[in-house]
Amino acid sequence: MDDDKRQRRVRGRGSGAANRAAARARLANRAKRKPRPVSRPPARKRPTPTARRPAPAPRKVELSPEDKAEVDRINREYTSLERESRLGDIYDAIGEIETKLTKMPLDLDALRRRGYVHSGQLEDRLAALDEDWDEAMPRIERELDKEVRRLDRELDDVERKVEQLSTGTTAAISRAKTAVSTGDSKVSAAKSAIRGMYQDLESELYKIENEMRHVGWMMDQINESPDIRLREAEGPIAAVEAFWHQDGDEGPKGVLYLTDQRLLFEQKEEVVTKKRFGIFKSESEMVHKLHLDIAAHDIQSMKHKEEGGFLGMGKDDILELICSANAPVSRVRLHLKGQDSSDWAGYIKRVQTGEVNEDRDEDYIEEIEEAEALIGTFPTRCPNCFADVPPPPRGVSSVTCEFCGSTITPE
Repeated sequence: MDDDKRQRRVRGRGSGAANRAAARARLANRAKRKPRPVSRPPARKRPTPTARRPAPAPRKVELSPEDKAEVDRINREYTSLERESRLGDIYDAIGEIETKLTKMPLDLDALRRRGYVHSGQLEDRLAALDEDWDEAMPRIERELDKEVRRLDRELDDVERKVEQLSTGTTAAISRAKTAVSTGDSKVSAAKSAIRGMYQDLESELYKIENEMRHVGWMMDQINESPDIRLREAEGPIAAVEAFWHQDGDEGPKGVLYLTDQRLLFEQKEEVVTKKRFGIFKSESEMVHKLHLDIAAHDIQSMKHKEEGGFLGMGKDDILELICSANAPVSRVRLHLKGQDSSDWAGYIKRVQTGEVNEDRDEDYIEEIEEAEALIGTFPTRCPNCFADVPPPPRGVSSVTCEFCGSTITPE
């Protein structure tokens, strides 16, 4: 199935609670069973000897060093061709897809339990792939079996020509070389044809796997942080290694995080604390320090760009932010490592507009509604000094009056 059709199926499946429930049920059933056994390539069938009287073998000739090297090369290539004609790498790819489709729903469930609540269509995308795979796998295995048998028959002729290398004649060497080359082309064509039956599905599967791998890394970084504490109903969205350019192009190295409420930067790097002779590192320590904690709505403008590099190579992705007076800093300049600053500007915009919450997994929508309802129960004036109390961020259970220092809780 092509990517456009699969995306339409995913959008249709995720458009209603019943369809989403069906997708989850499919993944639950898939996770309960072991990967289906994938057949292995059959052993090479040697040609059946004929009963007729064999023709007399041509007279052997002494091989020159060049011809001997060519014969050795052809024999090596034939050995490789015989192995490749079993299409073992195709069987391996099929087995890997089957294993991943069984394991990845479990991995996604684990990420949900760890607090990753966004990318709600991941379940739908996996369910669509599983459905496509159930439909495609029998056809692929039939085609595999047919191609292996066909290549087996065609390899018989190649084998006979390779056996004639022992005569050492120029004609025999030429025929064997051509036969091996032709056989190699036929194997490549067979592999390409069969891969075409599943490569779109495989590509989408690896794309989801990479997304989940990055999410796992992000959750690991948050769990390792001594300072980052997510609020009630706050969901992390993205993370990237970055430099915060506090002074020109200088500044701490660490991890930049975006949640559905805040932008956070935590320094996380080894810092030299003592040098020998003023040059060589003798002592160091790993520094974890939360430098930036900015509400997404306090980011007033964003600028993304690429700087440096040579002939378009090695450019730095730069994200520049201007913040409101409520933020701890007025300007922020960040150098992102390995991700596009334009993507990050888009992520922040989606948080500011609230669009990001439309992508929440449905199991975690109710907690947002509860957290937002709690905001409405905070008093608008401090019970102690009667100063105005601005609405607190979502997920906050208490605030401190900035005038008298009283702790204010929901009414």
